[in-house]
Amino acid sequence: MLQDAKRILVYTDKPDSYRYCVLADMLNVDCCSCPDEFCCSMLKNNYSGQILDMRKMMNTPCCARNRILSFAATTPTLRAVVEFMEPVFLDNEDNFLCACREKGCTGNATACLISVNIPIKISLEDDPAMVNPVTGTIHHIDELGCDFHSETEIAGNSFLYLKIPCLRNSLPIYAGVCVEQCGCQHNCGHRVRFLYVKDDQIKEIQERFIKL
Repeated sequence: MLQDAKRILVYTDKPDSYRYCVLADMLNVDCCSCPDEFCCSMLKNNYSGQILDMRKMMNTPCCARNRILSFAATTPTLRAVVEFMEPVFLDNEDNFLCACREKGCTGNATACLISVNIPIKISLEDDPAMVNPVTGTIHHIDELGCDFHSETEIAGNSFLYLKIPCLRNSLPIYAGVCVEQCGCQHNCGHRVRFLYVKDDQIKEIQERFIKL
């Protein structure tokens, strides 16, 4: 599925300031003020970029703020503040627009997820060191995410850590849950998007499993 190159999400409690700004002439702007709803929308929709109102970010609890910032690793991001009801952008708007268009054209990496059978370890968001992991199996993968199942009940968690032991760099990958009980050929249980993933991990996934 291709990204919508003109659809972005703004994290702000001043939505009108962004809906009527100059970028709104070139982009479809959705706004959200709830951190949990923002993360849910980013995971479940194909946004090509995000704008973060920095005053809103500074008033957001640390844990929620870190979740929102995790999307910046894989999503074009523009920082802004509102002055006299007008957004002032702290980064280059033209670069942001180009990055959104590029992401929209590339879409979700490969046209479809590649079928694999990869053992993994899984831990919850509050266990980044994977002290108490459970096991699972990836059945489909691309460089942006994967489908997996686990015999252990982990439903209801929006963020997880995945460790792929067969990778040379097997550091845990921070991932956001896009779909639970996804209806694939295997009843995979969860579809996740990789958020914090190292470049060498992506490269090895491409070389070993996607054959790019």
